[in-house]
Amino acid sequence: MNKFQEIFSFAHSTVWKVLFGKVADSIEKGTEHEDEYMISEKELLVYSIREAAANNLKRFAEEFGPEWAMQHLVPQVLDMVTNPHYLHRMMVLRAISLMAPVMGSEITCSKFLPVVAEASKDRVPNVKFNVAKLLQSLIPIVDQSCLVDLSEDPDVDVRYFANQALRSIDDAAAAQS
Repeated sequence: MNKFQEIFSFAHSTVWKVLFGKVADSIEKGTEHEDEYMISEKELLVYSIREAAANNLKRFAEEFGPEWAMQHLVPQVLDMVTNPHYLHRMMVLRAISLMAPVMGSEITCSKFLPVVAEASKDRVPNVKFNVAKLLQSLIPIVDQSCLVDLSEDPDVDVRYFANQALRSIDDAAAAQS
């Protein structure tokens, strides 16, 4: 078996799938060195595009203000939380995490937190994991009952971040007293 076949075999192995969640998109032989190979991941490009879109939502909200964002951005973002593809649901959570500080506590509590609480019941552990991380970032206005539910989730990462958020709330309360 030559080097290319070995790398190809590894990039399509169970170990690779466990490490990266899927097989490699493609493998290309390098041009400068005989034994140089590049494993490409199209998903990283897609993630970068989604991340840029979420950042642009935040920038629009900053530029045009919360009222404008509530009218033109927030409804469309929140509608995507029911999308059957979990990555779309996760990007809604990312957009909320970026927009919440700009939108303020009233909008965050009335519009964003109900969506986040509903997402905490998602069937995909990565979505619930991101809910816990998001709630931790929203500690000043977070719904603690949602965090308590997540702290008992079967997924270890979800429990970890939910407990981290709960500890942060306890620490903040202790610091204020």
